[in-house]
Amino acid sequence: MTLKYFFANPNIVPSSLKWHAYGMEHLILLFIIFVFNIFMCKKFVKLSVEQQNKLLKFFAILIVFQEILKDILHYYAGTLNLEHLPLHLCGISIFITFWYAFKPGKVSGEYLYALSFPGALAALLFPNWTEYPMMHFSNINSFTIHTWLVVFVTMLLYSGRLKPDFRNLPKTSLLIGILAVPIYFINKLWDTNFMFLNGPSKGSPLVFLYDIFGGGYLIALIVLVLSAWLLMYLPWEVIYRKKANRESEQIA
Repeated sequence: MTLKYFFANPNIVPSSLKWHAYGMEHLILLFIIFVFNIFMCKKFVKLSVEQQNKLLKFFAILIVFQEILKDILHYYAGTLNLEHLPLHLCGISIFITFWYAFKPGKVSGEYLYALSFPGALAALLFPNWTEYPMMHFSNINSFTIHTWLVVFVTMLLYSGRLKPDFRNLPKTSLLIGILAVPIYFINKLWDTNFMFLNGPSKGSPLVFLYDIFGGGYLIALIVLVLSAWLLMYLPWEVIYRKKANRESEQIA
């Protein structure tokens, strides 16, 4: 570990300082994130509603502040580029999280569960920033900001404040569709890959999807999202129906 390359361009970082997904450092960080997540959920449910709201707003402001600071530091380091714009799924999630913290609603809440949560979790499990050393501001920022996004949603789920409902998915899908269309053309214009619409994030399972379907990658990606939603929402529907049946039996 050294701070010598804390602001360095990844092209000049010695390979000996770089890390690999699911290496010892990555596994330790995932364990720490898991423990921290449990701790925050346990702490969150013990707070009053007013205190919970303040904590949610704190996380939302922290995430936005960190996103702005990230770009300032990249500019200072001379590594700022178009890909750092908040047009990836997790970048968009930053602002949806902020929106929900100050004005919660069904559409923003469903976005958090359906897109922000799995997107941030996937980023932590399949990071695409391994070209940086562990002690680099971009590496630290990437791990922490995705952790905040995951923790924000899990606190809401654990406390019962956020109840996933597939009936809200059409409006949430419309929201992400409205954003995805211009981003698709921005990618073509700027030769970027926001939301991984042009291709997969390196090291992620999407690579296999791209290798198999090639030109049909986008369609396969949509099918994958729909399949993931089925797995994410089916357990909740089972829980809701069991609860409704118990309540109807008690009334009878």
